[in-house]
Amino acid sequence: MAGDRFSRLHTTLARGSHHDNRPDKGIPLPVGVKMLLALTLSCLAFLARTETFLGMVTAANLLVFVLLRPQGVSWWRQGRLFVFQTTVIVVLYILRFGSLAGVRDGLLISWQLFLAFWPTMVFAKTTSQAKIVRAMNRIMPSRMSFVMATCLKFAPHLLEEVRDIYEGQVLRGARILPKDLARPWNWPDLVHCVVVPAVVQGMALAGNIAMAARVRDFGLHSRRTCWPGD
Repeated sequence: MAGDRFSRLHTTLARGSHHDNRPDKGIPLPVGVKMLLALTLSCLAFLARTETFLGMVTAANLLVFVLLRPQGVSWWRQGRLFVFQTTVIVVLYILRFGSLAGVRDGLLISWQLFLAFWPTMVFAKTTSQAKIVRAMNRIMPSRMSFVMATCLKFAPHLLEEVRDIYEGQVLRGARILPKDLARPWNWPDLVHCVVVPAVVQGMALAGNIAMAARVRDFGLHSRRTCWPGD
C-alpha cells in the first residue's frame, strides 16, 4: 500500500493530475505568460491596502479567469475555502480587540490573503509540473526551476491530502463539521484530528519528494531533461 502511494505521488508531481491534461476553454496562452500573469495578480494583492484597490484586483482576477476559463477549478471549493478562512480570521480579530471593532480589519486581511494566493494556486493546480519546468528552464538554471516548480505543485497536492484527512476524520466521528466548530470547545478536535496529521503528512510528502529526486540522481548533471509531452 505504501509503495502504491509512493508511485502515485511521483506520477502526480511529475505529470500533474488528470485536470492538467484537459485543455482550457478560454484564450490559449503560453505557460510562461500564465505564470507571469498569476504572479502579477498575487503581487498586486499584497500591495492592496484599501477596499477600492482590493475591489480592482478582484475584478482583474475575475476578468482573467473568465477569459482563460481554466479547467479543473472548483468554484464551490474555492468559495468554501474563502468563507472558512474569513471566519477564522474574523474570530481571531474579535478575540484580539475584544469587540466587533476587528470585523472590518479581519475581512480586509482575509480578502487580501485570498487574492494573494488564489491566482498562483489556480495556476499550479491547472498546469502540469513538466510544463512549469520547461517554462522556467528558459529563464533560470534547471535545478532552480525544478525546485520552484515542485514548490508550486506542493501546496495544491498537500491541500488534497488535508481534504482526505478531514473527510476520513469526519467518517470516524470527529466533531469537526462546520456546525461542530461553531462551539469553541470542539476546536481542540480540529487541531488533534486535522492540523497535527496535516503537518505530519506535509513532512512526509517533502521527504518523499526529496527521495524521488535522490533516486533520479538529481544534481548529478548540470542539465536535466523534463517530460516532453503535455
